[in-house]
Amino acid sequence: MRILISVCGEGFGHTTRCLAIGESLKDSYEIAYIAYGKSKYFIEKYNFKVFETFPEIKLKGKDGKFDITSTIFNKEYSPKKAIKKEYEIIKEYNPDLIISDCKYSTVVAAKLLKKPVICISNQNYTKYKLKTDLIVYPTMKALNMINRRCEKFIVPDFPPPYTVCEYNLKILKNMEFIGPLIRYDVEDGNEDYILSVIGGFEYRYKILEELGKIALKNDFNVKLVCGSYTVAKKLKNDLNLPSYNYKNVEIIPMTTNMKDLIKNAELVISHGGHSTIMESLSFGKPLIVIPDLDHPEQCNNAKKVNELCCGISLSYKELCRLEEAIFDIRNMKIYKRNALKMKELAKKYNGKKNIKKIIDEILENKSKINKYYLTDKISHKIITKLKWKFPIR
Repeated sequence: MRILISVCGEGFGHTTRCLAIGESLKDSYEIAYIAYGKSKYFIEKYNFKVFETFPEIKLKGKDGKFDITSTIFNKEYSPKKAIKKEYEIIKEYNPDLIISDCKYSTVVAAKLLKKPVICISNQNYTKYKLKTDLIVYPTMKALNMINRRCEKFIVPDFPPPYTVCEYNLKILKNMEFIGPLIRYDVEDGNEDYILSVIGGFEYRYKILEELGKIALKNDFNVKLVCGSYTVAKKLKNDLNLPSYNYKNVEIIPMTTNMKDLIKNAELVISHGGHSTIMESLSFGKPLIVIPDLDHPEQCNNAKKVNELCCGISLSYKELCRLEEAIFDIRNMKIYKRNALKMKELAKKYNGKKNIKKIIDEILENKSKINKYYLTDKISHKIITKLKWKFPIR
């Protein structure tokens, strides 16, 4: 049986959790992907077949601030163009099931072709503050009309009351919490440095720069994952470092080895991206979360991390407090203790195993329905012939 997985390429978290799905299914099913940009090239490295599509949106921002208006109302990309392309891909590949991670053009195309769909997302209802709600809430309301028509709406997070994306969710009848969807098997590490990951967006640059300065001042061991060679070069120059790996500061332009980086970290400093938080907590790492300004989803994730006391939330405007937050994480043992509790919870709610179980059940039921439909069709033809030969009076 064939499964087609469609990935939203805005933010690398969608890509990594979709790879986790593919890895868990590839021994049982034929797997292919729909992707674009960096996501497409990254997935191809894992030897999966990838159909290229168009983005529906492009995340916009500047100086740590997410611009939601420019992101949603952009002229550069068209959902209509993506739907048309993905309709052709689905028709050509003819999958038995489609999994869409926040790529709603694929869901629409699949429904037009009457294909079963599983939708994966960590947000379907985001309320934050009036300025963004005027745009975000109506958009989410419209998307929920699509979500309800999917076979399942999967949330790759812990079940309540430990759900990190709790404030970004509205409960639907077809919703199911499966636990973190991460690519790796969790192992213990050395915990000998601070890791910062900004997801490849240049407008978060100041997080890396500030941490680099703090590291040089306090002799902290840090690894700074930039997500691009341009950002890495600028960071090296701004910190006046002779090389990318100098004394206690290592600048990493790009990486495919996130498992070891997180495994051996003492703590993780990142934006409020859901997948990075899930991966960090699955390894029992406390967090300092610095969400993009005016990004309701990330701000809500950061709020929950704060409430669960497995990390500290800082505003992008409060980067001057980053050094203080690092010392708080180190000195106040409650953060590490609660992060380790989340690690145990991640072992119990294994996202890869749970999504495979759901998919197996859907395809097994689909196979039974098709089998019964075929039997009924043959029976109908036989009865019709008999009626024609021996008219019933």
